[in-house]
Amino acid sequence: MSDIPPETSARRESIDPPVTSATSKPSDSTSRRESISGYGLTLTLVGAVLLALAYYGVIAVEATRDLGRALPEPFYFLVLAFLFVLELLARRELSALTLARAIAFTAVYGTLFVFSVEGGAYLWDNPGVALGDFAGVTVLAVALVVSALIYVGYLTLVKYWR
Repeated sequence: MSDIPPETSARRESIDPPVTSATSKPSDSTSRRESISGYGLTLTLVGAVLLALAYYGVIAVEATRDLGRALPEPFYFLVLAFLFVLELLARRELSALTLARAIAFTAVYGTLFVFSVEGGAYLWDNPGVALGDFAGVTVLAVALVVSALIYVGYLTLVKYWR
């Protein structure tokens, strides 16, 4: 027997309409509501911060011609593997499209991560680069716009392919 009193379960059944094919949510992972919140919004915001830090990472690597000053390179490979596995597990199926998305996700966010770590270390040693004339705020604003444009472009491509 159920622990719910009969009057409560009857009340619940009368409030919640039965789920039918007309009232159920589509299983599409890029529906309009989901595309502007949750996973997409998180990736856009994280991408913007990583892009802003990566800007300074490019400056640092260009100045020193040395990648791996902030972290030893094996840690970068570990992060790339983690990103790849994370994207594979998020899709929950193995197909050519899933592999392509995991590779693209790893390439984009892995590159951003590597350069953002180098940029963060560079900013730690030279904070005046970002604080002078509030250059860091400008870089972050541009990175936010670019990140949003890239994500909306991605959604457009996914919609076009379907």
